[in-house]
Amino acid sequence: MNKTLTLCLVSLFLGSTFSGCLDSGLFSNNDEKIVTAPTWTKGDFWQYSVRTPNLETSTTMVVSVDDDATDYYVGTGSLEDAKRHAVLNHNPALGRVRMLDFAVYENNVPQKIFDFPLKTDKSWSFSLYGEEFVAIVLTSIKDENTDIDISATSNSGATILYHYDTNTRWFTSFQYINANGEDILTMNLANYGGGFTGNAYFCRGGDLYDKEFNGPDLEVYDTVYVNEGHERYGNWNYILYFLEANTGGSGSGELTLKDHLGTELLIETFSPGVTRNEMGSVEGSSGNWTFEIALSGDSYVRMRIAGAIQYTYAV
Repeated sequence: MNKTLTLCLVSLFLGSTFSGCLDSGLFSNNDEKIVTAPTWTKGDFWQYSVRTPNLETSTTMVVSVDDDATDYYVGTGSLEDAKRHAVLNHNPALGRVRMLDFAVYENNVPQKIFDFPLKTDKSWSFSLYGEEFVAIVLTSIKDENTDIDISATSNSGATILYHYDTNTRWFTSFQYINANGEDILTMNLANYGGGFTGNAYFCRGGDLYDKEFNGPDLEVYDTVYVNEGHERYGNWNYILYFLEANTGGSGSGELTLKDHLGTELLIETFSPGVTRNEMGSVEGSSGNWTFEIALSGDSYVRMRIAGAIQYTYAV
């Protein structure tokens, strides 16, 4: 009788012990590997080569402020980079990155292109480039130092492919392909480090105008409204434009931007056989401007205009 009672007690004890071990993960899958969020400090930088349709350039991200209560402030290593971003808006991480979860800001709304901690097959959603994307971790994570491939897709068929590197503490590649299969943006890391010193810049942009024109025999008169400034941050410091032009052997044209006082702020002419990709800035005494373009023959022009508020940080 005593022997039977002893066996029952031992059986109960072992059952409770192994149950506890299973729950604590000794024989379970609850110890799955994860990659946690990084930490940035002022002066950290990442230099990327950037390729967009008809343009190849480079940009340098710099952590300009790291002691804000909520956000890292991320600028560029040159004012030219900052202006280019304001009118082309190619790097989603410039401006602010939220400390809590490393979300980037799209139209002042935080968007998590990374959802830390990252783990195998984890999925989440975010909005970027005017679309809603669903992201998934593709990599089988072995330990906290695993580099991670992520794919994000939208309902339209657009895709973003990017790679997170634990040593660099940010993405080393980023590719955005639209629903038509066109490669809109490719960024690849060229260099990274810490201890950047000097000035960093950020230009808060606001899209004002973006249209494409094709010859032959085209004449357009349009209005660009610029006097309202940024809806939250006030008047623009200046107006930026980015001009793309391509004329064949028979192509030609002229483009004019003027204020309503008749002051010609910008005049561009296009002769046959020209390819141009250029950025510039204009200032005028009137808020609403007139945009005029005339094309003939084999010709293509895209004109983008944006307002910009400039910030300069000492790093």
